[in-house]
Amino acid sequence: MWLESRYPSRGININDKYQSFTELILNGIKTIETRDSRSLNSLIGERVGIIRTGVGVATLVGYVTIGEPIFYSNKLMFDMDYKRHRVGPESPFYIGENGKWGYPLSNPERLSRTRKILNRGNVIRRLR
Repeated sequence: MWLESRYPSRGININDKYQSFTELILNGIKTIETRDSRSLNSLIGERVGIIRTGVGVATLVGYVTIGEPIFYSNKLMFDMDYKRHRVGPESPFYIGENGKWGYPLSNPERLSRTRKILNRGNVIRRLR
């Protein structure tokens, strides 16, 4: 049983194609993960894997804990929180007209050995 709490069974995709978001998360700089929908709600309060995508094979690079989301209803609100989410107006992940959800990330942990993740998932993937 201790393995289940130490090693999460699910992970979230973090797209590094345009910006190295996984490094920002693992370094404790990016502390909010933004999404267009409430797609991470099933993971609130859980420790999950960070899966780097968008640059080669999907790779598990670390772990983080997901918190209760906040809703950014407009650009001003979103821009005021830039220091936490690190998504600027030039990014394809910038806030749209339907707003953006921001999930707090805490306790980042970098893996000393990364692992390729071969299964598929648009948002969440199984880790074992």
